[in-house]
Amino acid sequence: MARKRLFLTKAAFFLLGPLAFAQTTIHGIVVDGEGNLPNALVYIENTGEKVTSNTDGSFVLNNVYDGTYKLVVEYKGYERLYIPFSVADKKETDLGLIRLGAKPKENSLQEVIVTSVYKASQARAITMKKNSNTITEVLSADAIGKLPDRNAADAVQRMQGVSIERDMGEGRFVAVRGTPVQWTASTLNGNRMPSASGDNANRGVQMDIFPSELIQNVRLSKALTPDLDGDAIGGNVDFITKTSPNKETLAISMASGYVNMSKAPTYNTSVVYGNKITDKLKFITSAVIWERSTAIDQMRNIFNYGNKDKTASYSINQLQLRDYQANRRTLGFNLGLDYEIDSRNKLYIKGLYSQYKDGQSVRETYFNFDSKNVMLQARHADYLTDLYSMQLGGNHQVGQRMEVNWSLSKARSEFKFNSPSNLSQDERGYPMVNFIQPMTYGNLSADGRKYNAMDAPDGVGDTGAYTLPYTLQSIAADKLRLNQIILSQNHNSETDLRGQIDLKYKVSDRFEFKWGTKYNNKEKVVNSSLLVWMPKSSLGIPGAPVTYLNQLEREGFPYRGGFMNPLGNPYNSVIIDQITNAQIDQMYTTGTQNSLGLMQVNTKDSSSNITSSYRGTENVWAAYLMGTWKITDQLQVLGGFRNEYNAITFWGKKVTSDQNARAVDIKDNKTYNVLLPMVNMKWNINSDRILRLAYTRSFARPDFNDLNPGTIVNDITNTITQGNTKLDPTFSNNFDIMFENYFGKLDLITAGVFYKDITNLIYKDQSVTEIAGRSYTFTAPKNLEGAQLFGFEFGISKRFENLPGFLKNIGFEGNYTYISSKMDMPVYENGKQTGTMSTTIPNQAKHIFNTILFYETNKLMLRLAGNYKGNYVSEIRAAAGADHYQYFDKNFTVDISTSYSITKRIRLFIELNNVFNEPNRYYMGVKDRVENISYSGMRGQMGFNFNF
Repeated sequence: MARKRLFLTKAAFFLLGPLAFAQTTIHGIVVDGEGNLPNALVYIENTGEKVTSNTDGSFVLNNVYDGTYKLVVEYKGYERLYIPFSVADKKETDLGLIRLGAKPKENSLQEVIVTSVYKASQARAITMKKNSNTITEVLSADAIGKLPDRNAADAVQRMQGVSIERDMGEGRFVAVRGTPVQWTASTLNGNRMPSASGDNANRGVQMDIFPSELIQNVRLSKALTPDLDGDAIGGNVDFITKTSPNKETLAISMASGYVNMSKAPTYNTSVVYGNKITDKLKFITSAVIWERSTAIDQMRNIFNYGNKDKTASYSINQLQLRDYQANRRTLGFNLGLDYEIDSRNKLYIKGLYSQYKDGQSVRETYFNFDSKNVMLQARHADYLTDLYSMQLGGNHQVGQRMEVNWSLSKARSEFKFNSPSNLSQDERGYPMVNFIQPMTYGNLSADGRKYNAMDAPDGVGDTGAYTLPYTLQSIAADKLRLNQIILSQNHNSETDLRGQIDLKYKVSDRFEFKWGTKYNNKEKVVNSSLLVWMPKSSLGIPGAPVTYLNQLEREGFPYRGGFMNPLGNPYNSVIIDQITNAQIDQMYTTGTQNSLGLMQVNTKDSSSNITSSYRGTENVWAAYLMGTWKITDQLQVLGGFRNEYNAITFWGKKVTSDQNARAVDIKDNKTYNVLLPMVNMKWNINSDRILRLAYTRSFARPDFNDLNPGTIVNDITNTITQGNTKLDPTFSNNFDIMFENYFGKLDLITAGVFYKDITNLIYKDQSVTEIAGRSYTFTAPKNLEGAQLFGFEFGISKRFENLPGFLKNIGFEGNYTYISSKMDMPVYENGKQTGTMSTTIPNQAKHIFNTILFYETNKLMLRLAGNYKGNYVSEIRAAAGADHYQYFDKNFTVDISTSYSITKRIRLFIELNNVFNEPNRYYMGVKDRVENISYSGMRGQMGFNFNF
C-alpha cells in the first residue's frame, strides 16, 4: 500500500508539479520581409521543449521559470536567430514580431532571401516540410504565383505525387499517388469542402471553382494523423486561405491574355488588402475575377463493346464530332478577422465565397453507322456553381499546459443548369435540339458494320489516327428533319454543418496528448429530370407539320480558326451551318412549340425521371486520441487512433413494374463504424537528414449517386444507372517510408516507398443490356474483395549557386512517382461470372512526374514547367472483357512563365499554358483503337503585380 501511495505521489508530481512553481508563457510572431513564417522552429537555448510556429507565424512556449534566457529561431535559408529575454515575477513575455533577415550580413543567404521573393517562397515550403510531424508536401502562395496556375487544381499539380484531371485544358480534380479523385480529401482550413456538380455524385471537389489567388498555402498530408479526417486514402490536401497581416498590406494583380483555340481574350484581376484595426483586431480581405473564353475540338467513337458477337464488339456504332465553346467566369472573395482577447485567448472568423460560371455552347454531329443516319445536335447552357464557407473559432491557453481550440462552421455548394433565360428560374436547365437525316455510309466491312481495319473481319475499315464517316450523300439543311428538343434539368446542393473541439495537454517537454471530437451533418439534395418534346409528325399524327433545319435561324459552324486542326481539318466537308442559340431558346416557348407541332413525350412525372431525384443525409461523429512522444532529441513518435461513426439515410423513389406503373417512395439507410489506428515516426538522423515511417488506416466513402436507391433510365443517352445504398466504404492499410536530405542553402532530395492494402474497393461496372429491343449501357457500383497498390517517389530541388557567372542563377525542381496496383475483376460469359482476371485500379496512372527548369535573379525569373501523367484504365467493362476497357493515354503538358521586377513593389509577368497543345486522348484496349481525342489549345496572358 505504501508503494502504491508513493507511486501516486510521484505521478501527481510529474503531472502537476510544474504548475506549483513560478512559471509563465513566452509568445511572439515570426516574420520576414515577405510576411509571416509558418512552421519556424522555436525553442529556448539548452532546453528540451521545441515548438513550431502556426500558420500566422505565432508561437507559445509554456512553463518558463523566472530567469534570463536566449530564444532560438530556426528557418531554412536563414541564419539561426538568437534573442535574449528575461522573465520576472511570473509575468508573461510578449516578444512581438521576430524578424528573420532584418540585418543581413554581406554575402549571406539572408540578403539573397530578403531581396528575392522567389527564394523566400521556397524557404517557406522547405521549412514547413522539414518541421512537419508527418510526411507532408507544402506549396506556398508566392510559389503558386511563379507559374501560370489560375485555379487550385492547376496549382497543386506541381507537388510530388499529385496529378489532375482537366476540363477544357483547365485543372478540375486532384488525385494523389495515382488513386481515384474520390480517395483524396480536399479540405478548406481543415474542413472537407462540399461538392455539387453536373454529375451530382463525386466526392472529389471541383477545384476549378476555387481561384488560386485566395490561397495562403497548401499542405498535402500523405500519411494521416488522428486529428485529420480519416476518409483520405490518397492523402489530405488542405487549402489554407490568407491570414491577417501584422501591418497594412495591399497587393494588386491585373492581366489580360488570349486563348488560341477560341480566338478570344482573357482578363484577370485580384486585390488583397489587410491591416490592423486596433492592436487586438486585424483583418485580411481578397477578391479575384477571371474571365476567359475557352474551347475544345473533339472526336469520339462509340464502340459496340456490349455486342455478344466477339468480332462485332469491336465495331463502331457512332462517330461523334463536337465543337465546344465556353465563356467562363470565376469570382472569389475571402475575409479573415482575428481578435486577440489577450495573449492567451484569440478568436477568428474566416469566410469565403466563390462562383464559377461556365457558359457552354456545343455543336455536335453524330454519324450513326448502325442505324444509318446522321444527327446534328446543338446545345448551350450556363453551368452555375456556388461555394461558400463560414467558420468561427477560437484558440485558448488554459493554465500552463493545456490548449483548447474549437470551431463552428457552415459550408454549402450549389450547382444548376441555368438556361434558357426566357424561362423562369425553376424551369431552366440545359436545352438541346437535334435534327436527323437518313445516311448511307461507305468503307464498311462485309457484315455491313463500321470498323477500324485492324478489327474488321475482311480488313476493310479506317486505318488512320482518327475515324472518317465516308458519307455517300451530302449533309443538307433541307434534309435534316427536327427530331427532338430536350431540356436536361439539374439542380443539386450539398450543405455541411460542423462543430469540433481539440484539446492539447503537454505532460512534459517530451510528451504531449491531444484529443478531440468532431460532428458533421451533411445534406445532399438532387433534383434532376430530362424533359423531351417530339414533332407530332414523328409520332404518326396525320396532318402535323414537318420542320427542317433550313426553315430555322442558322449561323456558321463555330470554327474559330478551324476544327481539329492538329489532325489536318479532316472533317470540313461534313460540317454545315447549324441552329443559333437564340433559336434554340425559342423552342421552349409555347408559341413556337405549337407552330412546329411539338408534343411533350417525357415529363417530370415520367418513370425515367422520378427516380433521378433524391435526398440524403450523412451524419458523422468522430473522436480521436493521439500522443506525441519525443523519445530523444532525434527520435519522435506520434501515434493514436480515430473513430468515426457514420449514419446515412436516403430518400428517393422507385417505379413499380406492374401493369399500372406508379412511383413509390422509398427510404433506405446504413450505419457503420470505422476505427483508424495511426503511427508516424520521425527520426532526425542529423540536422539535415530525416527518416519518416508511418502506418495509417484510412477509408473512402461511396459517392452519392452510388448510394441513390433509385434506378435512372436515360433514353436520350441510352444509359441506365443503378445505385446501391448498402455499399460498404473502401478501407486501406497504408505503409510509408520517406527519406529527406536537406543540403546546400535551399536544396532538397526526397525518396520514399508506399504500400496500400485495400479492401471493399468500389468500382462502377459497365455492361450492355437490352430492353424492348433497345440496347442500354448499364452502370452499377459494386464492392470488390481487395486490391493492392505499391509505389515509390523521388524528388529533387537544386540550385547551382556554385557555378560561375550567370549559371549560378539556374535551378531545377523535379519529382517522379511510380505506382503499380492490382485488383481481381469478375469475368462474365453470357451474363454469368466464369472467373476473375487481374487489372489495375481505375484512374490510377503508373507514372507521374513534374519538372521545372528555372533561372532566377533578384529581378528576373524564367520558368519552364512540364507535367506528365501516364496512361491508366478509366472505365472497366467487366462483361465485355479487358480488350474493351477504356484507357486514358499518357499526357505531357508544358507551361512557361517569366516575370521581371521593375521595382521592389512592381513586377511584370507573362504566362503560357499548354504550349504544345497536348491533347486528351482515350482508347479502347489498344492505343490504335481511339475512343476520344480532344484539343484545347494554348492560352497565355501578361500583366503586373503591385505590392504595397
